[in-house]
Amino acid sequence: MKSNRDRKAALASGVALAAIMLLAGSVSAAQAQSASRSSLYDITSADIRGTTDEGTGFQNADSYASSADNAATPTPRPLLTSGDDSEQADPLVPSYAATVAPDPDAAPDVVAEEEPARATSVDAAAARQDLEDGRYGRQNLPISTVDGIETGTTPEEDLAPGIRLSTFLLRPTLTEKIVHESESYGGATFDRTFSETTLEGTLESDWSRHKLTVTGEGSYQANISGEGQEEPTASVDAVLDLDLTETLGGQLAAGYDFYREDRTDPNAIANATAQSGVHTLSASAALTKRLGSIRGTATAEVSKVLYGDAELAGGGVISGDDRDALTTGVRGRIGYEVSPALIPFLEASLARTEYDQEIDSSGFKRSSSTYGLRAGVELPLGEKLSGEISAGYLTRDIEDAGLEDIDAFTIDGSLRWSPMRGTTLTANLNTAIEASTTAGESGSVVHLLSVELERQLRDTVVARLTGTAALRNYEGASAPDDQTRLGLRGELDWSLNRYLSLVADAGYEKTTQGGVPDSDTARIGLGLRVRR
Repeated sequence: MKSNRDRKAALASGVALAAIMLLAGSVSAAQAQSASRSSLYDITSADIRGTTDEGTGFQNADSYASSADNAATPTPRPLLTSGDDSEQADPLVPSYAATVAPDPDAAPDVVAEEEPARATSVDAAAARQDLEDGRYGRQNLPISTVDGIETGTTPEEDLAPGIRLSTFLLRPTLTEKIVHESESYGGATFDRTFSETTLEGTLESDWSRHKLTVTGEGSYQANISGEGQEEPTASVDAVLDLDLTETLGGQLAAGYDFYREDRTDPNAIANATAQSGVHTLSASAALTKRLGSIRGTATAEVSKVLYGDAELAGGGVISGDDRDALTTGVRGRIGYEVSPALIPFLEASLARTEYDQEIDSSGFKRSSSTYGLRAGVELPLGEKLSGEISAGYLTRDIEDAGLEDIDAFTIDGSLRWSPMRGTTLTANLNTAIEASTTAGESGSVVHLLSVELERQLRDTVVARLTGTAALRNYEGASAPDDQTRLGLRGELDWSLNRYLSLVADAGYEKTTQGGVPDSDTARIGLGLRVRR
C-alpha cells in the first residue's frame, strides 16, 4: 500500500497535469478565434486607398489617411504567491497557494518541499497595475536597471487618452502661437506680428466592421502690429471605409476646404489688400473588387469651387463669381499583384468642368474636358517602406477656340520611408493643370514636390523639417514667364507631458518669375500646444 507521502505526490502531479492541459486548450482556442477574425475580411480600407485613387480632388489632392491595424490583446501575466504571503497579496490576484493547500497532517519538511517558487515583487506590481488599469498594454518592456530606476516611459504613456463619444474616439489639439512675419515684394518690406490659433481634431469609429474617420483643421490669424494680409484656413474630411464582402470593398468620402489666395498666385489681383477666398466642396465614391491577383477599382468624384471677392486698397471689390465651377469625373484603375510588395497598375480618368457663367468677364468660354492616362507601381512593403510612383499624360480640351489646349507629361508619386525607429521620411510628387482667368491665357501646368523629415530626438522632443518646390509653366498665346517657388520650414515640439507641449517653428519662402518682382517671406513663431 502506498504511503501518505506517495499519495500526496500523485495528487499534486495530477493537479499540475490538469492545469497544463487546461492552459494549452485556452491558448489553442484563442489562436483559432484570432485566425478566424483575421481571415473574415480580405479587403481592407488600406487596399482601397492604395489601389484606387489619390483623394477626392481631380489633380493634386493628397491620398487618404492610412488606417491603423488592430492588435490582439495579449494574455495577462499569471501571478504566483506562496502561502506565507497570502495575507499581503492583492485580493484581486488569485493565489496558487490557496488553490493547492498543504495537508495539515503532512510533515513540515514535506510541505516546504512542495511549496511553489515565490514570485518577485516586480511581477506582483506589474500584475496589480494591469488589473487596476483594466487593460493589458505593451508586454515587451525594456529590461530595467539593477537598482530598479525607471529609464523612460512606454509609448502608451505618451499619448493623450482622447474623449470617448459612444462608439467614437475624439482627439482634439489646440495650438496658440505668436508669429512674426517679414515680407519683401517689389522693393518694399512689410512686417507684421500676429497671433495664430489652430484647432485640429480626429474622430475615429470603434466598430467591429467598417470604419469612419473624420479629420478637421482650422486656423485663424489676428494682426497684433504691422500690416499684412491675414490668412485663415479651414478643412474637414470624412472617409467611410466599407467591408462589403471578402473580395469587395467600398469607400465614401466628403470634404470641405478654405484658404485665401496669395499675391503670388497666378490669378491674384494686383494691389489688392485681401485676395479672394477659395471654398471647395468635394465628394467621392469608390468600389474595389479583388479577383485572384487582379484588383479593379472604379471611382466617381464631384467638386464645387466658389471664389469670394478681392478687396482693393481704395475700398472697392472685384467679384470672383466668373471663376465658380463644378467638376465631375470618373476614374478607373486595374492592378496585378505580382507579389504582396509589388503591384503594377494602369489608370485612366475623365473629368468635365462647367463654369457657372458660360462666358467669363474677358469674353472666353472656359469650360473644358480633361483626359488622363498613367501607369505605375505600388510598393506596399509595410511600415518600413510604402508608396507608389507613376508616369502618364494629361490633356485639357478648352471649349473656346481662342484658347490653346493644355498638354503635359505627368510624374506622380508618394513615398513613406522609416530607415530607423523614430525617423520618418515622407515625399510627395504631383502634377496638375490649373485654370486661368487672364485674357488670352489657357492656364498652367504645376509640378509640386514636398519632402518632410521627422525625427524623434528624445522621448519628449520631436523635430520636423519640410522642404517644398513648385514649378508653374504657363500656357497660351500671351502666357507670362514660368514661376518657381521654393520653401523651407522647421518645427520643434517639446512635450512637457501627454497634454501640453511647447512648439517653435521658422520658415522661409521665395517666389521668382520673369517680369515680376521677387517675393521673399520669412516667419518665426513660438507657442503652446494642448492635446486631449
